[in-house]
Order: sequence, then C-alpha cells, then structure tokens
Amino acid sequence: MYRELILNLSKGNNWVKIQPPCPAEEIRRAQQVVGYPFPKELCELLQETNGDHYCLLSIQQIIENVERNREIWLPLFEEDYSKEKYIELVDRFIFFATNGCGDYYCYRVNEDGLPDETAVYIWEHESLGEKCWKKVAGSMEEFITRYYKGEI
Repeated sequence: MYRELILNLSKGNNWVKIQPPCPAEEIRRAQQVVGYPFPKELCELLQETNGDHYCLLSIQQIIENVERNREIWLPLFEEDYSKEKYIELVDRFIFFATNGCGDYYCYRVNEDGLPDETAVYIWEHESLGEKCWKKVAGSMEEFITRYYKGEI
C-alpha cells in the first residue's frame, strides 16, 4: 500500500529512491534501541520500504538519529535543560522522516511509553525551548500524501 502510494505520488521526482523492505529482525532491534514500540503503520511502512533517500528514513538512519540525540545532543543541552526535560523535548519521539532542513516527522510517545498512533507530528528543531512539535497528519497515509503533494 505505502510503496505504491509513494511511487504514484513521486512520479517525475528523480530524488525518490524506494528501498527494499526492512527485515522484521531489524525493526525489532530498532525498537529496542529507540526504547519504544513502533506504531503499527510505521512497522508496515518499513516492511514495504526501508526508506526512500528523500523523506523517509531507513531503519539505520532511525537508529543513528536516536544515538546522536542521546550521545551528542543531550550533553550539549545539559546547561539549559535537565535530562528529564530533554527527554520530554527530544527523546519522547520516534523520528521516521525528515524535511532535509533539520526538522523531523515523528510519532510522540505518551508518558505510558506507548506511541500516540493517532497523529504524525513535525518536530521543529528551532523551537526546542517552546512547544517543538505540531500535528501535521492523522495517519501515515495522510502524511505521505500531504508530504509528496507539497502540503507540509
């Protein structure tokens, strides 16, 4: 479903390179690294394509992003934010796509450790001290459609 949707919406866009599916064991490993279960529709997307070299991150990029946030960015923000506040502002998101300008598309993880599967958010890096996320879609399908149509 997602693969065909992306292929239809990206006709004429030579930057989009749909990748082969991501193996289930890699998805499980990524969930362990991230520390949260992935929403069902994110798992389904990854089972169809492991990124697209345009917007959608590969499983390895998802892992690298989490590791970078925890190992590099957390120490830089310790002057301004407690670890708990940093977790609330950065680490409580499952980033799966980017706009190429430092902002990420993601799911927000609730305090119970489960992702909010009813919304896809944009996490804006310039707004870290403020509310840095806002809803852009109600599902993965809506996100993909709106992104490739240039609406977000």
